[in-house]
Amino acid sequence: MGKVYYVSKNVGLGLLVLAASALATIIALSIAYDKERAKNRDRPGDGATGSTSMPPPSTTPFVAKEPWDHYRLPGSLVPVSYDVTLWPRLEPNTDGLFIFTGHSAVVFRCVKETDLIIIHSNKLNLTTFSGHHAKLSGLGGAAVPTIQKSWLVVRTEFLVLHLRSRLTVGASYVLYTEFVGELADDLQGFYRSEYVDDGVKKVVATSQMQATHARKAFPCFDEPAMKAVFNVTIIHNRATVALSNSREIDTEDSVMDDVPVRVTTFEPTERMSTYLLAFVVSDFVSIQSTQNNNLLVRIWARRKAIDDRQGDYALNVTGPILQFYEHYYNATYPLSKSDQIALPDFNAGAMENWGLITYRETALLYDPVMSSTGNKERVATVISHELAHMWFGNLVTLQWWNDLWLNEGFASYVEYLGADYAEPTWNIKDQIILYDVHKVFAVDALATSHPLSRREEEVNDPAQISEMFNTISYSKGAAVLRMLSEFLTEPVFARGLSSYLNTFAFSNTVYTDLWDHLQQAVEKTPGMHIPDTVHNIMHRWTLQMGFPLVTIDTRTGSITQKHFLLDPDSVVDRPSQFNYTWFVPIKWMKTGVEQQQYWLLQKTDTHSLMRVSGADWVLANTNVSGYFRVNYDLGNWDRLVSLLNTNHQALSVINRAQIIDDAFNLARAKIISTTLALRTTTYLFKERDYIPWESALRNLDYYILMFDRTEVYGALQAYLRKQIQPLFVHFRTITDNWTKIPTGHTDQYNEINAIGIASSMGVEGCRELIKSWYRQWMENPHNNPIHPNLKSTVYCSAIAFGGVEEWDFAWKMFKNATLASEASRLRLAMSCTKVPWLLNRYLEYTLDPTKIRKQDAMSTIQYIARNVVGLPLAWNFVRAKWNHIFQLYAKGSFSFSNLINGITRRFSSEFELQELKRFKEDNLHTGFGSATLALEQAIEKTTANMKWVTENKALVLKWFTEQDNTDQPLKRAFIQTPYTDMGKGFYISKAVAVTCVVVAIASVATIIALSVVYAQEKAKNEDSLPDATTTPGPIPSTTPSTPKEPWQRYRLPDSLAPISYNVILWPQLQPNADSLYTFTGNSTVVFRCVKETDLILIHSNKLNLTTFEGFQAKLSGLDGATAPSLKKTWLEVPTQYLVVQLSSPLKAGSLYELFTDFIGELSDDLGGFYRSEYMEDGVKKVVATTQMQPTDARKAFPCFDEPAMKAVFHMTLIHPRETVALSNSMNYDPVNITVDGQDLTQTSFRPTEIMSTYLLAFVVSDFTFNGSNPDAGVLIRIWARKKAIEEGQGNYALEKTGPILQFFENYYSSSYPLNKSDQIALPDFSAGAMENWGLITYRETALLYNPAVSSNGDKEWVATVISHELAHMWFGNLVTTRWWNDLWLNEGFATYVSYLGANFAEPTWNMKDLIVLNEVIGVMGVDALASSHPLSSKEEDILKPEDISQLFDSITYSKGAAVLRMLSEFITEKVFSQGLHTYLEEFKYKNTVYTDLWRHLQMAVDKAGIQLPHSVEVIMNRWILQMGLPVVTIDTKTGKITQKHFLLDPDSVVDRPSDFNYEWFVPVTWIKTSGAEQQYWLLNKEATNTDMVLGTNDWLVANINMKGFYRVNYDSENWERLLSKLSSKHQDIPVINRAQIIDDAFNLARAKIVNTTLALRTTKFLDKEVEYMPWETASRNLNYFFLMFDRSEVYGPMQAYIKKQVTPLFNYFKKLTDNWNKIPEKHTDQYNQVNAISMACSTGVEGCKDLTTGWFREWMRNPSVNKISPNLRSTVYCSAIAAGGVDEWDFAWSMYKNATIASEADKLMHALSCTKQPWLLNRYLQYCLDPEKIRKQDATSTIVSIAGNPIGQPLAWDFVRANWDYIFNEYGRGSFSFGGLIKGVSKRFSTEFEYKQLLKFKEDNAEQLGSGAVELEQSLERTKANMNWVAMNKEHVFKWFTSETSSPV
Repeated sequence: MGKVYYVSKNVGLGLLVLAASALATIIALSIAYDKERAKNRDRPGDGATGSTSMPPPSTTPFVAKEPWDHYRLPGSLVPVSYDVTLWPRLEPNTDGLFIFTGHSAVVFRCVKETDLIIIHSNKLNLTTFSGHHAKLSGLGGAAVPTIQKSWLVVRTEFLVLHLRSRLTVGASYVLYTEFVGELADDLQGFYRSEYVDDGVKKVVATSQMQATHARKAFPCFDEPAMKAVFNVTIIHNRATVALSNSREIDTEDSVMDDVPVRVTTFEPTERMSTYLLAFVVSDFVSIQSTQNNNLLVRIWARRKAIDDRQGDYALNVTGPILQFYEHYYNATYPLSKSDQIALPDFNAGAMENWGLITYRETALLYDPVMSSTGNKERVATVISHELAHMWFGNLVTLQWWNDLWLNEGFASYVEYLGADYAEPTWNIKDQIILYDVHKVFAVDALATSHPLSRREEEVNDPAQISEMFNTISYSKGAAVLRMLSEFLTEPVFARGLSSYLNTFAFSNTVYTDLWDHLQQAVEKTPGMHIPDTVHNIMHRWTLQMGFPLVTIDTRTGSITQKHFLLDPDSVVDRPSQFNYTWFVPIKWMKTGVEQQQYWLLQKTDTHSLMRVSGADWVLANTNVSGYFRVNYDLGNWDRLVSLLNTNHQALSVINRAQIIDDAFNLARAKIISTTLALRTTTYLFKERDYIPWESALRNLDYYILMFDRTEVYGALQAYLRKQIQPLFVHFRTITDNWTKIPTGHTDQYNEINAIGIASSMGVEGCRELIKSWYRQWMENPHNNPIHPNLKSTVYCSAIAFGGVEEWDFAWKMFKNATLASEASRLRLAMSCTKVPWLLNRYLEYTLDPTKIRKQDAMSTIQYIARNVVGLPLAWNFVRAKWNHIFQLYAKGSFSFSNLINGITRRFSSEFELQELKRFKEDNLHTGFGSATLALEQAIEKTTANMKWVTENKALVLKWFTEQDNTDQPLKRAFIQTPYTDMGKGFYISKAVAVTCVVVAIASVATIIALSVVYAQEKAKNEDSLPDATTTPGPIPSTTPSTPKEPWQRYRLPDSLAPISYNVILWPQLQPNADSLYTFTGNSTVVFRCVKETDLILIHSNKLNLTTFEGFQAKLSGLDGATAPSLKKTWLEVPTQYLVVQLSSPLKAGSLYELFTDFIGELSDDLGGFYRSEYMEDGVKKVVATTQMQPTDARKAFPCFDEPAMKAVFHMTLIHPRETVALSNSMNYDPVNITVDGQDLTQTSFRPTEIMSTYLLAFVVSDFTFNGSNPDAGVLIRIWARKKAIEEGQGNYALEKTGPILQFFENYYSSSYPLNKSDQIALPDFSAGAMENWGLITYRETALLYNPAVSSNGDKEWVATVISHELAHMWFGNLVTTRWWNDLWLNEGFATYVSYLGANFAEPTWNMKDLIVLNEVIGVMGVDALASSHPLSSKEEDILKPEDISQLFDSITYSKGAAVLRMLSEFITEKVFSQGLHTYLEEFKYKNTVYTDLWRHLQMAVDKAGIQLPHSVEVIMNRWILQMGLPVVTIDTKTGKITQKHFLLDPDSVVDRPSDFNYEWFVPVTWIKTSGAEQQYWLLNKEATNTDMVLGTNDWLVANINMKGFYRVNYDSENWERLLSKLSSKHQDIPVINRAQIIDDAFNLARAKIVNTTLALRTTKFLDKEVEYMPWETASRNLNYFFLMFDRSEVYGPMQAYIKKQVTPLFNYFKKLTDNWNKIPEKHTDQYNQVNAISMACSTGVEGCKDLTTGWFREWMRNPSVNKISPNLRSTVYCSAIAAGGVDEWDFAWSMYKNATIASEADKLMHALSCTKQPWLLNRYLQYCLDPEKIRKQDATSTIVSIAGNPIGQPLAWDFVRANWDYIFNEYGRGSFSFGGLIKGVSKRFSTEFEYKQLLKFKEDNAEQLGSGAVELEQSLERTKANMNWVAMNKEHVFKWFTSETSSPV
């Protein structure tokens, strides 16, 4: 039954239903599309261009017209020899440059007649001779043409000499040049390397010519085929030694240019390529040995390295490896010496310069005490690699770089053979599988891969050549040559090599020459048979990219091959002459028995021996001898997995690794299931060998990369923890509790895996072990107890789990390391920290060669990007610094492409893909050099990752979770198991199955295509029609011109005035058949016509209106008036109108009524009539509630929705009988009714007072209440969830509402206007509260208070919010501003007096002072921006709903409060109150403008006889009609007082003009040296008050208690006296003014008015301060420093300073609270205790973190008892979660989801954002998109909280950009908190890169900013100011904090 499939009955029926559905969908979509298309056919302009985007501008490619325009040399000249003399200067010249001088004479032969000499020269200043760059002479009597012209071609790096006549073919000539070059530190050509030895800087002159840099050292024919003999002379300092490729023949001391020098001359080299030339000048020393054939072997290095015997191992291993190669090649070593030198700075690992091999120190030096087994193996393999080149590459050289693979691939293969010979116990030949074969499979499986051998014309310029130095050339080259050696056998392979080398010695070849000689060896070997020639077999492996996947079906013996692609959907653009088929040599075994090799020579074949049954199994590609992957039928896979689980040792170590690696990669390619791949790892808990574990970990690393930023990571960690634990225990046992070293070479590696994974996955005891080892080392730096093998892992883990101390210790050890491998380990380990500022500092270090060597810069950035915390930092860093990085590394660095690979390896989202493409687009002008291909591959990999994650994430999470939840034997999955009962299914043939799949795919494609085109056509129609479901009306213009029609204007015409509404609404609290919650209703509005009109405009938004005879409303006349007939109706969507056109005009003075009937969605969008949900006792409850302000009443029913359109409302609500209905007024007795079979209640309400639509409210819920005495004059009821009321959470609100109402009645001298005050706490509410008249709606946190759980701050919040809303009952509701442009008066007033009301209710709190912190200081920061706005705007500037929503900002609320408080202060509160009383009396039930209030206050001022310098209106207009605030500067030496507009960024441009020229009338209050308070009016830009002149010991403070809305600056002497007073006796200055001094100083410093250190000095007294307000002010201002510097090196000393300052406060509260057992009595002390603990924990005060984590851990142990004081919970939760991991986070999440008290849920919600784990933060961000997890009301604030975390900030910013469409549609149009989102995620921005990102975000979302538009402009302004401030202050701040913490804390 191998060719049929069984399908169950259920599946079959399901498929039938799906097929029918698909067919129906296709038909429906086709019809719909035709209809939409028909509508569009005649539309003008449609489809004319087919695209709205312009084609990209064409760039004309450079066309090479002349010989010197080509990158390749012409074939006319051939070099014979060079005489090169170089003199490197190892001291800088007067310009600070290191240089070298030199001259060269090249002898060349003319082989083609030419009048051009083209020779490479790059970055050399050539001496001119008679105006030319060179001198030409002839040899052997040859005639020498004169030089007509010479020039340098920078692009192609040529020196060109144009001759007056032609050179003679066959003649030889000499070209002489003299030159000066820079001995730069660019690691290319002749360059400079530096190191420090015993505190002295040493300079080495060295070289790296490969691939194209010999031309930087001297002019030369710099191509591999241009071989020549080199005669080298080096002039150098006498204290140094000079080395070159050949032995020195003469050394002579001399004096040149008055400098004593030594001249070293070297023997002529063998004939060789320029890229193999080398020379070094240094003070190095060597050790040496002489081999059998008198070969001199020397190891050169720094003297200390040689003295420490770090070169001994290299010397000892070189001889045996050379001996091996001489035997392997059957050819003696071609030279008389082999120098090998370890350089401090070297870009590659090593370079095979013939006779002088150059190495990185880590690749040559080995310390038997300090170095690890891995270091030793690296030295052996790199030496083996380079020595292999002495024959293969040097003796015989490839003709051109397109065949680089043969050179490097060969050396990469045989390096294992040479190392194996030198170290036979290592069994290193197996490791080629891990290090090369498996590694290159991943790259070669991309559609953007390339063949091993390219055409010559594909590889031309230096960047293209450098690009060839990649994994394909090295590792694939090694893999296919190993395969070739395997199927030829090694002796045949070696014989062919020997013949090849002997034939082409000192010559150049192409790869086919090797095939020729190998074919000859085959033919000369008796019995040797291969299925085709070596050429034909190997061309398929070298001339086409990729490799095959061989699939074996053991049921049939069928074998197939196909091109394996990691992303099967990727498109292969590169054609193949072999159609991507290969000749595949398959070695295989059956059930443990090796079989005869089988050749697969076509796409499909059958091999009967591979057919098995029963328990037999097949394994192909034994020992991975072939370069291909293997797949099997599922049955064979199952048997192999079963074998692994039962007897894994029945398979070889390599094949166990192969099974894992193949399975994971096949799963990524969607060939087998992901769970099958994962099942190959389930046996690992029994595995002890290195290669399978390493293979598994490398493959699981892909899962970690894809998921370590998601919720999958937790389950993955748990699984790996379970699998690795036995291995960890195994090594603990065999090493005798880590005191011994495993004996086996690979066991030593696997011990590292065991510890590394155990540590990162949290195996018990591992992290403690590691931290203890590292701590021991820190305590005794001269005695490192950590074994070298374990150092990398231990260092990394200890630094990851540590902080700045661990990092700084590692840095110190790194800088002092004398062993390169130790330095390398430390360099890697420092990238493991999870602290963002340390990672950013480390990134900056990579740009400083004195900190990180240039050779190490790229890899260091990659290391940081590997760290999940470091990834976004590294990606931003690279993008921000791309130009700089490109210039340094792009053109010649072999590691440059790895940078792109390293940074992008985690990318797996659409957002990351778009960012990557944008990076490419943004830097096209700069280019990508040798990383060009890597960038394309990164885009391809990211695309594949996205698909893979989308398809596998849920599956993988489920699998890992199941593995964590059970230790049962794994279920058999995805296995074809025969059924015993098949009666309920049927079989289908393979052909039918395939046909079904094709049809299904085609159906899906058709549906998708039709959906897309239908959506496009529909969009065109929706853009052109007023509403598809309404009566056709005028088409709105898309041109942003002045509205032509009334319905195109956002403001209502003044022709109609509403009188009353009768509204009936029925909210359905259960979803309908479409899963929608809806409400139905009807409304009758009675209105008067005040101006004759034939048009009725009434607001209606998102309502489906019933039509009556084709019209959407019914009109009738009242009181005898005749209603005109309706002509046309439609919905005008942009302006949110129902438009009713009449056949004749309405009559002025007549009354009419308009009836509408409608359905609306009761959605969860928090606007209009909406739905709120909550869980109670496991049952989901639904509340129907409202939020009309500012423009959402129109979403509930059609209405005249403007504040001035006041009316009376008669409300009726129909609702379920178990619910209660509430509205603004008292209800009549409810009536039970039945509608459509439903038992319902109808509740009607008494008519409201005349009021605005935005104050209307209604709620349907099953809430209950506690209330005041029903007989009281005003009924007060607090409504909430039943559980909340039962727990007494509403008691405090009820208790305080009465006193607060009483206060306002007295304050206003006016009775409460209504007979009831309902206040209701809603689970979902976007604002804090809403002042609906008589039914105030609140967030739960703003109304409910539980004394056992809620904090002091929660209590204050409830009191002030209630006070704010009750203040509105008069100011805003009784008297309402006419339009939203004066919203500030409404909200600013309520904000100000809320403190007065709360102060009355809680007199001990001293609330009147807290307004300074909560409102005044905060809004000063906003109002100091050039993008601020006046309090009062012009009516015409505020029109659209989003314009109105933008006004609900801190300017309106807090500045409004601040200026009204100032006004109240200078006219006195009593007079202010009297003015309010008359204002309210005159305008009750009416609308006003702000000048009406000024008029009444002026009347009260006049009545009281108060003298003001101007009228109230004149004074106050300057504060409300111009934005900003003044800074008042007082010079106490002269008494001069000045004012100017205060701007945080003094360089910002103020575009908004002011009628008052930004001058204010300023009431300046002041005291002098503790004297009485005085007041002075500053009425001009400057004035003089001699009373302010001070004596020597006096001091002056102005703006007492910050009554005025202005900042104060002083002369420097007064600042110093104030600082002195703060230090000596700070209590002499009022507490508010102590806070003010700090706040003013910091803000003046940001504005560059005082210096930053002055501001910082205002905090020095804090170690003696215990009051809340100064501490809180300092904390907020220092928070700006944290935001600017918590990602930089400033953060360390800043933390140390804060720690020093806060420690006394921490100890003060520890004592005050009796060791944290009591609560401070004073209200503000309770707040300051929170500050003390929060700052102490975040800065590392001893004992603090243990305290908070201890409290939290105790709660985790007993969740039902939380002993943490409510006041401290926010801080404790945050601190404990930050210090903890997933256990703490998940516990907090559980507590959050189960919280019944909103304030407790809020604390937990914020604390969850404190984690340092990126995957938890990303999971939390995703939760913000799910209202089931995070309520919509809380989503934006949660994102902002996450952005407040330094680790979370880049994650949140990326998240917001990636999900902007969703966020905008949910919150952008009406949410008051929406603007705060942009501010919150961008508040750290302070770099040019971040500014550009913000600009790009604005550009990308110009049409989708809504109420966030102003905030975005302000964020841009802030970012610009931050950039300037950081640039100016960073160094000073760093210095100041460092100086303040230089003494021990």
